[in-house]
Amino acid sequence: MPHESGLSPAQIVFGHQLRSIIPAHRSSYASQWKEAIAAREHKAAADAAVRFRCDARTCPLHPLSIGSSVRVQDPDTKLWDRVGVIVAIGRYRSYRIKFASGSVLWRNRRFLRLLVLATSVEEVESSSTSGVGGETAAGNPDYTSTGQRPLPAPSGATPRRSPRTRKPRVIISV
Repeated sequence: MPHESGLSPAQIVFGHQLRSIIPAHRSSYASQWKEAIAAREHKAAADAAVRFRCDARTCPLHPLSIGSSVRVQDPDTKLWDRVGVIVAIGRYRSYRIKFASGSVLWRNRRFLRLLVLATSVEEVESSSTSGVGGETAAGNPDYTSTGQRPLPAPSGATPRRSPRTRKPRVIISV
């Protein structure tokens, strides 16, 4: 019921109409909070745009299975110098790796690469002639029966060189 001045009790107490049936303090509707909410929404939109740009150039890492041989990146040297076998799969793309030394460590999928064993040229030639038309059991001529890509055949030609004439090295001894 309006007051004799024409204002409701909420307008008298808070200085404006209530926006809901739950009473709130007048500072809840101050302009500083509206600015803070607008700034938060602007930051969220900028973060989403950055995430979209970064994700556009990434490639997904496929899950690995137990028993797969993997190369592991050394966290200090950043070299892929250790080889191990996956013995367990954890949560959030983490894998338990057993190394030849007997040590067992947890590593994230980001630091693991599937180990592709190189085959010799004789194995590639013998497997390619065993299939019909050079195709494997899977029907793909690019892969051998072990599921690995064969090594390219060595060519007898010499490597291509630049026709540019090189200056002779001049060594001056003092």
